[in-house]
This record gives sequence, structure tokens and C-alpha cells, in this order.
Amino acid sequence: MKISEQWLREWVDTASPIEVLADKLTMAGLEVDDVLDGGPALDGVVVGRILECEPHPQADRLRLCKVDVGGASPLAIVCGAPNAAKGLVVPVALVGATLPNGTRIEPAKIRGEASAGMLCSASELGLTSDASGLWALAVDAPVGTALADYLGLPDRILDIDLTPNRGDCLSVRGVAREIAVAENVVATLPVFDSPPVSIATQREVHIDAPDRCTAYGARTIENVQANAPTPVWLAERLRRAGIRRISLPVDIGNYVMLEFGQPMHAFDADKLVGAIHVRLATTGEHVVTLDGEDVELASDTLVIADERGPVAIAGMIGGQRTAVDEHTRNVVFESACFTPAAVAGQGRRYKIHTDSLHRFERGVDPALYRLALDRASQLLTAHGGGVAGPVRVAEGAPVWNQQRRIALSAGHIERLLGQPVETAWVEKALQALGMEVETEDKNHWIVVPPSWRYDIEIEADLIEEVARVYGYDRLETNDPGVTLPPVPADGGFDSAGHTAAALRERGYSEAITYSFVEPGLHAELTGAEASVVLDNPISDQLVEMRRTLWASLLPSWHHNVRRQQTTIRLYERGLRFLPDADAENGIAQRETLAGLASGSADDTHWDRPLRTLDFFDIKGDVEALFIGVAGRLMFEASRHPALHPGRSAQILLDGNVVGWLGQLSPNFAKLYKNIELPYLFEVDCRALSKSRNIRFEPLSEQPTVRRDLALVVADDVAVATLIAAIESVDAAELRSIQVFDVFRGQGLETGFKSVALGLIFQDKASTLTDDRVEKIIERVLAALDERCDARIRGE
Repeated sequence: MKISEQWLREWVDTASPIEVLADKLTMAGLEVDDVLDGGPALDGVVVGRILECEPHPQADRLRLCKVDVGGASPLAIVCGAPNAAKGLVVPVALVGATLPNGTRIEPAKIRGEASAGMLCSASELGLTSDASGLWALAVDAPVGTALADYLGLPDRILDIDLTPNRGDCLSVRGVAREIAVAENVVATLPVFDSPPVSIATQREVHIDAPDRCTAYGARTIENVQANAPTPVWLAERLRRAGIRRISLPVDIGNYVMLEFGQPMHAFDADKLVGAIHVRLATTGEHVVTLDGEDVELASDTLVIADERGPVAIAGMIGGQRTAVDEHTRNVVFESACFTPAAVAGQGRRYKIHTDSLHRFERGVDPALYRLALDRASQLLTAHGGGVAGPVRVAEGAPVWNQQRRIALSAGHIERLLGQPVETAWVEKALQALGMEVETEDKNHWIVVPPSWRYDIEIEADLIEEVARVYGYDRLETNDPGVTLPPVPADGGFDSAGHTAAALRERGYSEAITYSFVEPGLHAELTGAEASVVLDNPISDQLVEMRRTLWASLLPSWHHNVRRQQTTIRLYERGLRFLPDADAENGIAQRETLAGLASGSADDTHWDRPLRTLDFFDIKGDVEALFIGVAGRLMFEASRHPALHPGRSAQILLDGNVVGWLGQLSPNFAKLYKNIELPYLFEVDCRALSKSRNIRFEPLSEQPTVRRDLALVVADDVAVATLIAAIESVDAAELRSIQVFDVFRGQGLETGFKSVALGLIFQDKASTLTDDRVEKIIERVLAALDERCDARIRGE
């Protein structure tokens, strides 16, 4: 929000310099990002009138002009602007002046004709981008006056960065209220007379969606000169606020929006058909907006319509069919209050953002529309002629179902601010902010917020207002007393810290990437499952929200490989985004941990050969993540569209799938030419947060007993299945199971393998005998035979 200092001081009479006001606004919560110059230095540029304008004898496109600049005699100036004409009042740069672009004006001869100055466009003066011709000033502009004085320069501009809750400050009026409170003065409303009602013409108005539109007012103004020039003072205020001029009725609507915070729109009355309706669009309806976009409307979009159909998207943008142009003679000004809920999200849906929408999304004062109509009508009749009709108003449901009455306690103020604040000062401060204050007793009040403060809902909001007006810098600093509750025995497990430490210890580096991914790679990784597509992607490549973090890690890996990095280990903890009809906004977010590894399994060493990383290395990395996690971790061979069909597995916790691991599918070999494909894993972070109680168990003094079993099983029997069969025996003496050999080849039938397992036994209280161990072994072999069709090798 950019606001002119000169304009602001018309509302607030204060002698404080602009830097002091900027600091006070910032301390009040309206952060001033910068104080800018309102325009360039225009030394040597004056107001001039063209007295004569004749063709140049040596050039078809040049004109010889005699220009009155208030001196003893007119100046001879050669000009090439297409709109140069007798009687035109324009800026004139005199000899010796330096323009903002660095051009210095010197006496010159142009095609043989003397030229003592330069007639200027607004672009050449650094005021706008309009370079189509000379800047035509008002015909009554005082000739000879310095242009800077005529424009009201120099000026300073406050560039304010407002938080979304302070929509009431998106106007000069709102910021003036804040300065008035900070400076302890009174903000003054501009004095203007409402235009007299000279005609009976009025446009019928209906609100068909009363829960979305609090009020809608319309006024007809006839016999308007829509092509009349916008007054320079008004155009300058728009320019300094960052809004370009369009036409007089539109400029006036923008001016009133900046002045009061009430968005407005002007219709060509002769293009409207019948009554105005504020209603929801019907499915399939279209409107061509002012910027030429043909928009298909959704059924929950609020529109302004006449008897032929939509003429504007409510609170957002008008339509071309009823737009004001240079031929317009009769205008309908509208001023309305749409609820924030009525327009929320519509800008993102239609990829449209306007100053009006920016204000309605944050809440526009429901008591303001009539004042804004009067102000706009007064300006249009004063500068564009015409006569005004009566205001036609339709009312919907109020913004608030009932009057907001909020109880406020001095004791609560002291508790939250850490110090008492004088009760008389509290009452005065709240009243200065426009609130009604009813005193219940000396320490309790009932406060009614003003209509423009949508953000005041509870007592804490009132206390925040007290604090910011009182001054955060005046609040005393105290050391807070903090009571730390005891930490439960099973509540100290930090899954994020544990996983990060475990991966760093195993050589991984953390990657932080965008959640937006390239759709082609993403589709190959997810098997073309439904994805969340962005409406406004930051680039043509990053157009989808990732279903898998692999879509982010693989480009990072490839970037490093192409730069001669042979061993890479990356991990990222972030969100995946999945379409889900039951989730908020239809999108489920899943916090996920993903990793990628490629290259050598170990660092280069003279005493051992290099070994390329394999499936079991990445499996070991995943197992390290689940140390301290409650539940039984298992891996089950399975197929995934992104992974190698023979080197991939699901990660299961207590039988539930919580992730995947494996090598990237050979289908990607063409994409990553001559590069060893990496191994990947991905785990749902919810599984890693299930911590278990870890308690110390005294070491047994009894010796251990080991029995080795060499089992012959079918090649497709997983080792995990063998271990599960052994554990099903449920022998307390069995302490651990170790896999120490897998053999395929001579001596075994085709399609079979030999798996060697070491079983460790121990009793806590007594020494195990061979007889007890053998009985357990018999039960183990029976379970292996029954569940896995396993036999002892050699039998």
C-alpha cells in the first residue's frame, strides 16, 4: 500500500516529520518498508501553452511551435509529437534543464530551425510510461508555473506492508486513523457536498444471495463526458499510489477506493439490460472480463448480472459488455459490501488478482458504501459534468449475526502484558480506535468494535490493541517464570532428530528441494497416478506437487553425477501431496523421509577393493532408522513402478506398509545414460514416530549356546520367511538368529538355495543342556518344514 504524504496530511494535522510517522506506524503494527520520493526533480520544467503550431518546412513529422512559458516573449520549439496543436497546455523543459533520463536541454537547430526548449511527454519526465504524445495538462493550468509546484512535488510516499488482518488500513482513511491515534490528534474527513438529485432515473437492484452480499448500492449519472480528462491532482495521486490512469469514471472509482477503502465499479448504463442482480453464477455461464479473458464461471461464484447474464465477477473484476468507454454518456456507479467468504479463493481459481479483490478478501467496512457512492458521484459531476439520480440500495444479511460485545478485564490486561495499564488510558485508547466502551466497573468493560475492524473478535484482540497503542517499547521486560512438566518415559524419542543423526552417521547429506516437480519424471516414478496440478506454476517444468520425494531427489543426484561426484548419499524430510476427497481442500499431505544412495559402499582404502553399493546396504540404512521404533520391522519383495522388479521391497511395520526401498528401475537407463542407477527408499514419518520404551535388562551370567543350520529351500523363499518360522516356535531361550551364508550352485537342485543360519540360545537363570537345546531345535525344524518346506542340507 503506497500513500502520499501530502494526501495523508490533509486528513491528519501533525507537524511530525514523515520519518517519525513511519516509525510510529511500524510500531503500531503497520510496517513501513520504505519512504519513497513521490516524483523526480523537475527543475527547469514549467507549464506552457502552444500559441502556434505549423508544419516544419524540412520534415513532415515535425512541427514549429510558438510556446508561451510566462516570459516576455514566446519560445520557438521544434516538436515531433503527433498531438502537438494550438492551444494545448503542456510541460516545457527550458534550456538548461536536465530531464530524469539524463537528457540536458540545450539550444539547438533541428533541420535548420532553432529550438529553445523541449515539449515533454509524461514518460520523458519520469512520471508514467505513456510516451504516445505530449502530456496534455488542464487548460486552466497557470502558464509559467514550475511544473513541480503545479503537480505538488516534492512529495514522499509511505510504502506500507500490511498484514492480512488489517484490511481496514488499505486506504488513506485507515492509515490516517492510525496516525491520529499515535499522534493524539483527530483525523478529519474531507469536506464535500453530495450531488443534488436532479433526475428520477434509478436502476433496480436485487440481492439474490443475501448471505454473501451485505448491501449493494447503485446510482445513475446521466449526460457524462466520460472522455473528459482526469484532473491532474487526481491523476497524480493515483500515480503515486501505483495505479495507472484509464478514463475519468474509472479513475474516480479507483481514487475513492484509495481514499476510503471502498472498491467501486462504473457500468455504461446504456449497455445494462434491465435490473441488476447480485447472484450466484449458473454452471456453464461465461463472462468476458475487462482484460479480455473469457472466463467460465463456477456455480459457487458470486456475480453481478443484468437480465442478459453476468456483467462482473463480484468483488473482483468487471466485464467488457458493460464497460465504460469514450462514447459512454450515462454511467451507473456501484458500491457494495461482499463478505470475505463470498470472494475467498476466487482469485486463485480464475488466476485474477485486483485491488478490489485484495480488499474484499480482508473485509470492507459495511457502513461505507453510501459514503463512497456520494464521493464518486460528486467527483464525476464536478469534472465530467452530468446529473445524478437517487441512490438505489438493496440489503442482504449483516456481516455479523449480532452486535459484537466483548468483555475486557483490567486484570487480564495486566496478566498478558506483564504490567498494569491505567484504566482511564485504556478507555481513551479504545475510543480513539473507534470502539464503543461501556464501563461495568472500574476494572471491567464491554467493548463494541467498529464496523471496519473484522479482526476484533475476542478479548485477546482488544488487549493486543491496547499493547500496540500503548507502545511495545514501553512495556517492561521481566524474566518469565517457566515450569517444565515432567517428561514421560516414552515421550523423549525425537524421531526427526534420530533419523537425521542416523543418516548423517551413514554418510548422507540433507537435501532441501522444491515440492513442485517436473510432470514427465513424476509420472514415470508414480505409475501415472493422479497428481495435484498447480494453477500458477513457478516455471513450465515445476507444474505438479510431488507424490513422491524421489521426484525431487533424482534431479539433485543427476546434477551431482554429471559433475564427477561418484559416491552420493542424499536424504530429505518433507511433504508428499496426494489427491484425497476426504482431506482438507481435497489434498492429503504426508510427511515423508526419503533417501538416495549410489556409488561405492565404502570409502576408498588401499587395503581393500572398492565394492559397489547394493540392495542390502540401503536395507541396512533403513533398518538403522527404525532403531527405537515400536513394532516389528519386515521387508517384503514387491513390485513398484519406479523400482527394479528384482531389487525392490515394501517396508512393513507390524504388517502395515510404511514405505518402499530398492534400485531405480532399468526403464530409467535411457534417461540416465551410462550411469549406475541409484538405490532409493521412502518411509512415512508417522511410522518413525512410534517410539518404544527402552529399559535396561541385566546381563545374564549364563553361557550362550550356538547351533548352525544349513537349510535347503526353494529359491523364492525369503530369508525373512525362515526367520518368521523359527520365531513362531516362541522359545524364550532363543536369543537371536544370524544369517551367515547363502549358497546356490553345485550340489543343489536347480531352483533351490542353501541358507545358513546361526541360532543363539541362552537361559537367564541356569546353564542350558544339550538336551534342552535339541528339543528346541526339533520344534524349529518342524516349523521350518511345515511353513517353508525346508530341509537340512545333506539329508
